[in-house]
Amino acid sequence: MTLRQDLADIIDRLDMACLDELKTSDEDRSERLLHLGFILNDAKKRISSILKEAEAFLINSDWDQSPYETQLFSIETKTGAPRKKWDHKTLANLVAKKITDKAIDMDTGEVLKTPQQMIQELLVYAAPSYWRVAALKELGIDPDDFCEVGEPLTNLIYRSNEHE
Repeated sequence: MTLRQDLADIIDRLDMACLDELKTSDEDRSERLLHLGFILNDAKKRISSILKEAEAFLINSDWDQSPYETQLFSIETKTGAPRKKWDHKTLANLVAKKITDKAIDMDTGEVLKTPQQMIQELLVYAAPSYWRVAALKELGIDPDDFCEVGEPLTNLIYRSNEHE
């Protein structure tokens, strides 16, 4: 049996254990579910740790990081830098100015958008929890001027090509 099949069998057993608990109602069910949750959480942490090690090893190997595809899966790299400590007020003011500037016809002075439309357009560039870096760059705004930029991180993106 292959590692992949071994893992699939173990995951199937865990899945069946969860499904079996749906059919029970005895007084020990909660304790079994707590233990099952612990086992699943532990497995998740261990698998995440192993994956992180394997990805670091692969990224630092002699692989040229070009996209790779088989019938079973494809893999590509994606690099992005973490951004922290945004200057939200200054950046929001700059984006708002760019939006209002675009909302006025420079030949006639006519205002082409309502204030509500302009505010809604802000959501193209910012989300409640983060700024949309590519959209800001399209406005001609360098997002790195408004936050602390860390070292770029490279992540591996796995996509299953099997259709189950």
